[in-house]
Amino acid sequence: MQFTVTINQVKALEWGLNAQQALLFAFVYGCPSWTKAVKTDDGIYFALSKAKIVEELPLLTDRPDTAYRLLKALDAAGLIELSSNANITLFRLTAKAAEWNQKVDGSEKYPTPPESKGRKKIRSTSEKSPSKVGKKSEQGSEKSPTNQDTNNQDTNQGTSQDLQAAPAAPSQPAGLVLVSSDKPRCEIPADMPGPKDQSCKTFKAWANYAMAYRKRYDAWPVWNAKVAGQVGQLVDRLGGGVAHHVAAYFLSINDSRLINGCHGIGDLLAKAEAYHTQWATNRQVNGTTARQIEQTQANFSAAEQALEALRAKRAAGHAE
Repeated sequence: MQFTVTINQVKALEWGLNAQQALLFAFVYGCPSWTKAVKTDDGIYFALSKAKIVEELPLLTDRPDTAYRLLKALDAAGLIELSSNANITLFRLTAKAAEWNQKVDGSEKYPTPPESKGRKKIRSTSEKSPSKVGKKSEQGSEKSPTNQDTNNQDTNQGTSQDLQAAPAAPSQPAGLVLVSSDKPRCEIPADMPGPKDQSCKTFKAWANYAMAYRKRYDAWPVWNAKVAGQVGQLVDRLGGGVAHHVAAYFLSINDSRLINGCHGIGDLLAKAEAYHTQWATNRQVNGTTARQIEQTQANFSAAEQALEALRAKRAAGHAE
């Protein structure tokens, strides 16, 4: 997800963009710095899938078709030129779009970063003379990451538009016991309740859940006929290839409701598909994060209303 989006309100008003279109264009404007360039018969374009827009701008929309309609609106406004190939949507900025990042005198408000060679040279120098720039931060120590444009610069954007590109497997949580092979990664304790036959449909999902459960709560979960049926439903809904991954990941989620219920298997089954998405994207969502997203959306809606009011005020001023 993109961390920071800077909108030029003056240009948005001048070009007649609404808040959604302005937000999208602020993102699109920076895409050529990291997305893949594609050579076509009409010149150089840049790859940008609709799913990538949805992933990077969750406040904008959660529907790829809406993202494409907004791209078409930017094309109609003369800010981008759209194209496509068999796999993905392509775009390039127009001369008009270059005004987005310029001051009134035509100079760049935010100068373009130096070429990659220059950046490499600076890094090389700073590492050779660390006393001049301070100690090098440990990995993951930055509160505000240097690259705030996007959290994923993989330009091989695996989406429904490119069926040949498979998404990378998410990192596995610490409690995971089994992998895709038929043999456990570690010895299964003899006192673990539940099925012992490794060929059993529910064995892998239950073993991962039970081992992760014991690691968190220092006790085995209860196994009975109801639980057996629930684990079977979990495998049916998620598939035998991933159910055990999700089952182990579930125990790593820190949500007050789940903790109060000691991560019961019923809670996992109730929202199995949602937990699968959290596992696949490695993004936990609990009550606190949901409220934060809701508040951010409310702030965005307020900003959109303010932008509309400002546009109406300017229109009234011109009419006088």
